[in-house]
Amino acid sequence: MSDEQLYASHLETLDRMLADALERAGRAGLALDGVLFHAGRERYYHRDDQPVPFRATPHFLRWVPLEGPEHCVLARPGRRPLVVRVAPKDFWFETAQLEPSWWQPAVDLVEVDRFADVRAALGDAGRLAYVGNAPEAAAELGIAPDAVEPQALMAPLDWHRATKTPHELRLMRRAAERGAAGHRVARKAFEAGACEREIHWAFVEATGHLEFELPFADIVALGEKIAILHYQNKRGPEAGSRPSFMLDAGAACCGYASDITRTWYRQDADPVYRRLVDAVDEFQRDLVAMVTPGRPYTEIHLEAHRRVAQVLAETGIGTAGPDELLERGVTRTFLPHGIGHHLGLQVHDVGGHQKGPDGGTLAPPAEHAWLRNTRTLEPGHVVTIEPGIYFAPVLLDELRGRPEAALVDWDVVDRLAPLGGVRIEDDVVCTEGEPEDLTRRLIQGPRGV
Repeated sequence: MSDEQLYASHLETLDRMLADALERAGRAGLALDGVLFHAGRERYYHRDDQPVPFRATPHFLRWVPLEGPEHCVLARPGRRPLVVRVAPKDFWFETAQLEPSWWQPAVDLVEVDRFADVRAALGDAGRLAYVGNAPEAAAELGIAPDAVEPQALMAPLDWHRATKTPHELRLMRRAAERGAAGHRVARKAFEAGACEREIHWAFVEATGHLEFELPFADIVALGEKIAILHYQNKRGPEAGSRPSFMLDAGAACCGYASDITRTWYRQDADPVYRRLVDAVDEFQRDLVAMVTPGRPYTEIHLEAHRRVAQVLAETGIGTAGPDELLERGVTRTFLPHGIGHHLGLQVHDVGGHQKGPDGGTLAPPAEHAWLRNTRTLEPGHVVTIEPGIYFAPVLLDELRGRPEAALVDWDVVDRLAPLGGVRIEDDVVCTEGEPEDLTRRLIQGPRGV
């Protein structure tokens, strides 16, 4: 199908989802005719006149891929969406010209010069809820305070975001391709001896993004910095080279993100470390195969810990058998995060802990508090699968003080710690049949595709 056809079908699905959300909100006592989705209001750094880089609100972007602040979508069940584009007449900043695109034939489009004119453009809009980042904007539009992101409406809207339409999946495939292009260039930079900062620049350039356009700050870690899960710095050439490299980075397409992690090593890396990376790369593929309808995502997380226990025992990091390493919590030192998360218009997409469309919380197991998704998988869900094994000093120090320290060969750990660890991550679609891995085919792992 063409982009135009997929988008038109997408809007039909959103219309049904919106009708369901409004019906549920009505049962909670909210009488609403529709929703005003606001791209958001630009914010400024504290006591400064420089704006914070703007990112449109995700619920708005699900309806229309329109960049910039203040735009609105008026969505009412059974009616064409009304898009109000705010295009200021400005000599300080460029106002982009709106070029013809695949989304425009399916909506009614109005342009105004300023947000103050949006209310008139909406006409008799009826009883609306507001979804956006600026409650003051809702007041300017005459929307009541109790209709600003009411929980009875947001819960079903967030719940439905997990199920991606074919249109959304096409955009996510494009985001994956763009992110993979950056990963391939970054790997070559690492092999050429580049520093973290140089690898970062290579990745950004290859994606075609500006830095602020990335869906999240790329994690470029050499050596021991791999052990810092969300390592935020980029060292220069003065830090020297390392035999291990991890890149956790993605790209975007119309607001939809990819989130890909690869770990690479030079051949002069410790042979036990090379075995470790290869083992994680291998069992990660088995976890990907578990992304099937009706499976609680928590099951994949728990299986990841079983596989980590096996690798720890097989590589000599653990001195006990896999069962004992698992039962006594040793794996949680080496894999301290959840196995992944929902992915979409947000890198950590919403609704991962929701019990159902009316809300409620399905909390992760107490001993796995960082698991971001506890839902049961359904066709259309897109999740990441990202196991890892890390040598994080703060966690290793805590383990050294416990009786379970006897279950670890600390000589091996101390030898591997300068290499940081390993993480492998792919973006996976749950389908009616076999899962679709959006990213594995695009980037070779350390063992090849």
